[in-house]
Amino acid sequence: MREEAAARRVYARMRQQGEPFETAAKALALRPGELDQARDRLAELGLLHPGADIAVDAMAALTRMISDGDDLIHRLAVQRAASRALTEHYLDLPYGTREDGPVEFFPRSRVDELRRRLRTAEVAATGEIVAMHTPHTWDPVRLAYAFENDRESVERGVRVRVMHSHGQLHMPVLREHIQALMEHGVEVRTAHFVPVRMIIMDRRTAIVEVAPGDLEAGALFIEDHPLTATLAALFDYCWMTASEPKDVPRGADGEELTDQQRAVLRLLATGAKDDAIARALGVSTRTVTRVVGELSAVLGVTSRFQAGVRAAKLGWL
Repeated sequence: MREEAAARRVYARMRQQGEPFETAAKALALRPGELDQARDRLAELGLLHPGADIAVDAMAALTRMISDGDDLIHRLAVQRAASRALTEHYLDLPYGTREDGPVEFFPRSRVDELRRRLRTAEVAATGEIVAMHTPHTWDPVRLAYAFENDRESVERGVRVRVMHSHGQLHMPVLREHIQALMEHGVEVRTAHFVPVRMIIMDRRTAIVEVAPGDLEAGALFIEDHPLTATLAALFDYCWMTASEPKDVPRGADGEELTDQQRAVLRLLATGAKDDAIARALGVSTRTVTRVVGELSAVLGVTSRFQAGVRAAKLGWL
């Protein structure tokens, strides 16, 4: 196609000469219509950095596209599982509570009763307990209580697995809690995205928040119901794609990065070289090289490509 040919010519010159888009297009004497089409095409393919107007390495663009596709597949899988659960198990659920049924709703006003039911289920567990936690403010007293319960479960021979979000690791109280859990045999992983807060005992009893992210909305207590298998499958998928805490940088949510580090990281992920990044940011090449070294240390990687992949997995890009 004609617009493809124009885009290829501009991109080739940008890569060969290290020129930004406007300079390369002007040197090739593109007509206004061709220029707009070439810009749109390169942007569509991820080959043009939107902020700096410089060329993105084709392999880096492909890697980013694949990573975005994986993230989309992950979110679609979570959404599909949630949709199926709603359709199969919730649409016909009557309002109010069901004291004698497998699914019971606990409003916020009954939280103490729910905690007692949870503790009873935890003590009765003989095989495994799995839990995932969405981001929220942690109460040290509740964390200490949860730690003792998990420690007792492990001592009884129960496998305990817990998931948190990367972004919560910047909280000292939670980092210390996680370290203590692992020292006592609890398995812990973290992920960029945790879809729902829930706990499942022996894959037959589960407590799940009704509205993800809204602890005031109440929770469902589910026992001996097929829905627990769906929730357990969701946990297994999230666990498989999560990271060990030791593999997650201290600033796992990227909040500890400076504005300059963020800018360099975004350009680094496009495959741009140090001199191109320096021109785009108006700094010296030596400064860019120093910042790249800082980012590599924070991310725990040894190459520029690994830095981009790791940052994408952590949700920094």
